Amino acid sequence: MPSELSRRVEAKLDELVDEETKRKFGELNIVTEVSEMATGSIRVGFQPLSAYSPIAVDTGRSIRAAALSVDGVLTVRVECSGHMLDELVNRLVNEEQLAPRAGK
Repeated sequence: MPSELSRRVEAKLDELVDEETKRKFGELNIVTEVSEMATGSIRVGFQPLSAYSPIAVDTGRSIRAAALSVDGVLTVRVECSGHMLDELVNRLVNEEQLAPRAGK
């Protein structure tokens, strides 16, 4: 059963607007999963409209920013699936959560 926090995050994400179609994510079923992994730690799965979507990273970053804006959310991990460069998209979207690089 989804937690109250994951339900609030999902509602927030459903209102995001896709840049290409100008339709809400909730209409397009872009977000495939929202779950609370630990208190305040949210995992969001999404699938771009195309396996070759040029805006998959931007979409993932929008999802991440919107989820982080929900009260009670401490961390967010966004996972793209169905894109030809899933691994790269995931790394770029979640890079802010990675440990700081040496020299920074």
